[in-house]
Amino acid sequence: MESVLKGICAFVEVWSSSRTENYSKAFEQQLLDMGAKVSKTFNKRVTHVVFKDGHSTTWRKAQDAGVKTVSVLWVEKCRETGVRVDESLFPAVYNNDGLPLKHKCMQPKDFVEKTPENDRKLQRRLDRMAKELAQQRIGINAASQMFQASPRCSQGDCPLSTSLTNSEDAVLQGEKKKDCLNSSFDDFFGTVTSKRQKKEVENTCNTQTCTHVSMSASKNSLSCGCDQKSLTRKQASRRSIGDENHVSEYDGSCKVFKEQKNKRNGNVRKARRLQKPTRTLVMTSMSSEKQSMVIQVVNKLGDFLFSDDVCETTSHVVTGSPRRTLNVMLGIARGCWIVSYEWVLCSLEFGHWISEEPYELSSNFPAAPICRLQRHLSTGIYQLNLFSNQPVMFVSPTSQPPCKKLMELIELSGGKICKALRQAKICIGKYPGKKYQEIKCLSEKWILDSITQHTVCPMENYIFQL
Repeated sequence: MESVLKGICAFVEVWSSSRTENYSKAFEQQLLDMGAKVSKTFNKRVTHVVFKDGHSTTWRKAQDAGVKTVSVLWVEKCRETGVRVDESLFPAVYNNDGLPLKHKCMQPKDFVEKTPENDRKLQRRLDRMAKELAQQRIGINAASQMFQASPRCSQGDCPLSTSLTNSEDAVLQGEKKKDCLNSSFDDFFGTVTSKRQKKEVENTCNTQTCTHVSMSASKNSLSCGCDQKSLTRKQASRRSIGDENHVSEYDGSCKVFKEQKNKRNGNVRKARRLQKPTRTLVMTSMSSEKQSMVIQVVNKLGDFLFSDDVCETTSHVVTGSPRRTLNVMLGIARGCWIVSYEWVLCSLEFGHWISEEPYELSSNFPAAPICRLQRHLSTGIYQLNLFSNQPVMFVSPTSQPPCKKLMELIELSGGKICKALRQAKICIGKYPGKKYQEIKCLSEKWILDSITQHTVCPMENYIFQL
């Protein structure tokens, strides 16, 4: 293995499709294990470039220099076969999508419309605007209340000139405050309220003037002025009620806005929780380097959680070599995909999980596609019925695979298990205790071969001699 790629000097540039994860080190180590030299830079000594989603400058240099550019599958194939595979069978691909050759960081990104849900800055700005509008509305109400609470002199104590001066000051102060605040507030609440308040202020001023003039004329005018004054108070009270209604309307609109915002945020959080992967992936017959690669790819592409053993949530068993391990057998019995390690590498090439069928180990495990299809077509919980017509079985405590796992495998395949040997008709594995003539003692391979072939093998070929 150390001399497979002797004489080769390779430069490795392997990234994920989004240029966020660099997988170069894993392939550099594989090349070093096969006897190749690895260069950290692209120079004249480089004979091969292992390339995936790299920089356009690296691709252009390799093409100009006539260096062989290969995909990551070429490295894996050389590792599996133990010989130097023809590079033309695994060419690297540069996906520029019709764009000129340039760094991916310079290419245009997909346009995503900014909304308060996906842009925190916009959300903060929206919240700040709502808060400012609330403060402005409070300022308008305060100005209106100050104007209503301004002291009016009694007809006998205050002269006419003083009364007019106070009313004019109040009008001017109210007008200044309204002009300042209503400029930004009219877009939200209209100009009707400000115009009505202005008209009422003018009526109040005219009424007060008429009242003081009538005092010096006659007593009959005084009574008329009092009536008009009471009318003015009614108008003022109506105005204050109208303002309170506006405040309540605004507070209600703010409350509705906040409720809708919280509801949207809750829906987003709920959707994120629902997007959490619910299926698991199991690795078997795989070196630590391959396991590390699978973990990185799964973390990048998502859709899977990891599990050490095959369980009810397992959908894929990825194997580094077509060996019949316990996880492979449990995966077949549960109707999982039994795929090779190359499925993960090719998915890394395309940037998403690709179809599993070309990488399913159906030739090594004929039962795998049958059980998988049965599980797919089943409406309820999938149950393999391979041993459903076989007698009750007893599993020896000294069996290999371990007794507990072998019992699980038999039950998943439809078999019936008992805990005492005298209650059984078949004993799986050698039993060190008392033997019974009427009980058949079969090798564990009978179970494993039957599940692998998806048929009950003849018992005669697996009987232990008593």
